[in-house]
Amino acid sequence: MSVSKPQNREEFKKHILTKLGAPVLEINVADEQLDIAIDDAFQFYNERSHFYGTETGYLVFPTDNNFMTWFKSHCPKPTKINHPCLNEEVADTDNPVTQPIQPVEVNYNISQQNNYITLPEDVIGVTQILTHRSGMGIGGGVIPPGAIFPLLMGGISGDNCGNMGFGLSSFFIMQGYLALIQFLMAPPTSYNFNQRTHRLALNGDLNIYRGGSMAIEVMMKPSPDIYPDLWNDMWLKQFATALVKAQWGRNLTKYQQVQMPGGITLNGQQILADATKELDEIRQRFAMDWADPPTAIAVG
Repeated sequence: MSVSKPQNREEFKKHILTKLGAPVLEINVADEQLDIAIDDAFQFYNERSHFYGTETGYLVFPTDNNFMTWFKSHCPKPTKINHPCLNEEVADTDNPVTQPIQPVEVNYNISQQNNYITLPEDVIGVTQILTHRSGMGIGGGVIPPGAIFPLLMGGISGDNCGNMGFGLSSFFIMQGYLALIQFLMAPPTSYNFNQRTHRLALNGDLNIYRGGSMAIEVMMKPSPDIYPDLWNDMWLKQFATALVKAQWGRNLTKYQQVQMPGGITLNGQQILADATKELDEIRQRFAMDWADPPTAIAVG
């Protein structure tokens, strides 16, 4: 067991308490409050894209007939709403006084398409759905693979004349042209991901995937149970300690000038103020020191 280099939750708790003064001081924080602070620290660590708090993963699943049937099916949701013309008035032929239309409740069968799949809970973001290629060529099979090699070999050899090819600048332009063909013939699949419902909604026609498979690039939370060195992350230890210190201060503010054995007096308000300042500084420096660049992750 190592308090200085924790490798599990219990060691992590002892590390925090030791940094706050235990066993010299009694840290007035319940074990449940310790767990909440640690979980909050991990949530910030993962969801705010700490450099070591996320990792790229690939999920692959078959797009067989069962998947296509589910994707195109609908979930009926009968809904009762009032008639849209309730506020209009009509004239009664037998009575010259106009009478308002009586409220009428109408049943509308509203259905929702099941165009989604449920991803694992450790997925916090989807960066892209990998492009499906219908053939061996460039541009989703539009251009045969042998067509580019004579052009490339001519550019490498330096012969820019006749039918022997072209230079690297022309080759770069050609690559952009091929990318445009790729986008037109096999455009990327549109999607939307909700981290709280864990649903990845797929928009558009997915027939190009029928009978094959779909690969999704995702950002995942590394599990500290599998990678115990996460408990020894410097930023995580600092942030969790500040959270527990703030909780300790809140607990002590219920009692003013708590007298400890030996004549020591604990000021809960001061502990809370110090912890709040530390948390503000940690959060302000997070984006500069530890977070991934803003363009490093794109959540659908």
